[in-house]
Amino acid sequence: MMKHFTKKTFEGLKLLMLAGLIFATAFANGQITITSDDMPDEGDTIRISNTLSTLGVDYTLTGEDYTWDFSILIPALQTVDTFESVSSVPFLYQLVFIPGIVANLAQPYSGLDMIPGVTITDAYRFYKNSSSDYKDVGFAATISSIPAPIKFDNPDILYDFPVSYGNVDSSFSNFQLGVPDIGYLGMDRKRVNTVDGWGTLTTPYGTFDVLRLKSQVWETDTIYIDSISYGTTIDRVYTEYKWLGNGKGEPLLQVTEEGPAVTVAYRDSIRNITVGIAEKELSANDVAVYPNPTGGNTTLSVNVEAAGMAEISVFNTTGMKIMELFNGRMQAGERRINFNVRSLPQGIYFIRMVLSGKVYSKKLIIER
Repeated sequence: MMKHFTKKTFEGLKLLMLAGLIFATAFANGQITITSDDMPDEGDTIRISNTLSTLGVDYTLTGEDYTWDFSILIPALQTVDTFESVSSVPFLYQLVFIPGIVANLAQPYSGLDMIPGVTITDAYRFYKNSSSDYKDVGFAATISSIPAPIKFDNPDILYDFPVSYGNVDSSFSNFQLGVPDIGYLGMDRKRVNTVDGWGTLTTPYGTFDVLRLKSQVWETDTIYIDSISYGTTIDRVYTEYKWLGNGKGEPLLQVTEEGPAVTVAYRDSIRNITVGIAEKELSANDVAVYPNPTGGNTTLSVNVEAAGMAEISVFNTTGMKIMELFNGRMQAGERRINFNVRSLPQGIYFIRMVLSGKVYSKKLIIER
């Protein structure tokens, strides 16, 4: 039997359909999905600006249809991430990271030259991008002329596709490596990913529709160096906040929090930054480093005009932080910090200070 609809019923259905259309349009325009097509490709070069402060912007806040405004970020240094074919890396690495099977992306990696008495060259990180996930499958380096490809026993799943609002996933990754007469290296890592927000992100690079992914990581690193008969186990807990956009390859913004230390990296265009480190060089009246050049005990003297929060660290020329000298509130007046650089290779470094949201640097030369 046919059911009769009144005019009032049809009007109600029309309103319901209109509301559904409006909701679907808003959902499609604002809440994106991340897939394997949004990851890096061979030949990509991605410029990244780095700094140590969000300048008071609360990076932990999130939600639905949220607006994040990080337009005030100040770059302290820039790096360029490049991605290569696995078939282009040293042949012995390819035997472990079989091109297209174990890994399909290789990323040259620097900053592994800080182990005393050990020369490290040809360093790479390896990734596998597939329709199901994007994972870190290991790394390789030549250690004191010995090739050492390290494939994770279990990969670190960075993104589980499709990445959508509300998703939660986890992974366990680990590896162990022993090199005769050099040492031992091991790692155990647990990662929990939660897509906890979506909306619009603004940085100095532009404004984008994004998903916000929060990664909580628990990691234990073990290292033993034969040359100095020293070993240690380090337990780490850190959180990565990532803002992901379509077709951007890497996060448009990533804030990493480990204890009191916060680092910020975001996609950017070329900026005029002196030696890739400083926004402003401190004058001789503001700061002194002595002796400089140095090879051991060193003193940093800073003349602070007004009390405020300060972060002072030593960076190498690749932008890697290798030593934290101070992190906290610094009182006005002359402040002295003593530190030792005996374990660092000779070369040029930068002491970088973030004071009340402003970034400064001072060159440090280490000689033997």
